[in-house]
Amino acid sequence: MTSKLLSCRETHAKEYGSFPAVVASAPGKLGLLGDFTEFAHGLSVNAAILQRVWVAVAPRSDHLVRFFSREYNERKKASVSGLKFRKEDRWANYSKGVLSAFVQHGVELEGLDLTVCGDVPQSAGLSSSQALCLATAAALDALFQTQLKPEELMRIAQGAETSFLGLPTGLTSLSLQTHVQENQLYFYDARTQKGEQRTLGNDWELALVNSRVPSISFDSSARWAREECESCLRILNSGRGSKFLRDYTKADLRERVGTLPESARRRSLHVLDEIARVSEARELWQAGDWPGLGRLMNRSHESLRDLFEVSCPEIDWLVKRLQEIDGLLGARLTGEDSGACVVALGAPSGWSRFKPISEEYERIFGFKAELTVFRPQEGVRVDQKPVPLG
Repeated sequence: MTSKLLSCRETHAKEYGSFPAVVASAPGKLGLLGDFTEFAHGLSVNAAILQRVWVAVAPRSDHLVRFFSREYNERKKASVSGLKFRKEDRWANYSKGVLSAFVQHGVELEGLDLTVCGDVPQSAGLSSSQALCLATAAALDALFQTQLKPEELMRIAQGAETSFLGLPTGLTSLSLQTHVQENQLYFYDARTQKGEQRTLGNDWELALVNSRVPSISFDSSARWAREECESCLRILNSGRGSKFLRDYTKADLRERVGTLPESARRRSLHVLDEIARVSEARELWQAGDWPGLGRLMNRSHESLRDLFEVSCPEIDWLVKRLQEIDGLLGARLTGEDSGACVVALGAPSGWSRFKPISEEYERIFGFKAELTVFRPQEGVRVDQKPVPLG
């Protein structure tokens, strides 16, 4: 067992007095290209990060469900017959939504102790909530031996957010978290809802840089940018039937200059350019051209900054300094909605040069950036399986 799995088991035992029957986990998601295009039926390139969310569960027989979060040090509870959304239950609502779906699938739930542990940075656009839902679904599937298919677990996790919590959640993150294998980058088409995997070259690694910039500024700017793209789409669709932004071209945007708000036109242009960049990246990775992928990441950040307008001075500074490191192929803002992180692609020899950059960043901006270097990780898994009866 890994140290993080052991820690989660021990946390559960300390809270409830006995070790869990099952532990499952799912990784956070890191976008290399294609953030902010899912609403347009776009394309993206993603990777599973080193940080994960673990869910430990054990059955009980008194029709009570108890929840404990190690990171929040909070306890919540509900009756089996009262698995309803409650605003004050916050993080526990995600697991409650999954539990509710299993009950609707015919599982006879008599009670449960559930512990959530994780090291995916919160409110950083790294899909921690989807990881929680999917890890909960995998743990319950193993505990109750429902033998659900991966696609079914993915849909249950999505439903916990869309139906139970009322959140607009697509499948880009969940598809990666469900299907991706170790050392693989994941190309996803939001229109076909199909993914394709490609091994990251052995000479390269990924890095996640958490800028520690408060995410509230990103939340508002990303939401406004998406709303402007949707308003642009409504104008483009006028008299043409219902289409998605992906169905239009840059020429269509040029033809409507004067009728489209300029900021909406620029942001829509970014979406179309980004979809084209992902298509080009797919060809480059099939040819093993990883430096080419890095150049696309650099261009993507310029577009996110100048056209989509969702970056900030702290992120721009980090990206520029990372791009100056010898052996680093590319860097850009990442993290849909929150966008407080940077993703970088480069050679192992380059990461040691980040320390003075981090120190200078803290002196200038007052935030302590955190660097995590990794190879792409695997998706959801059952870390501890239940002991067979008899």
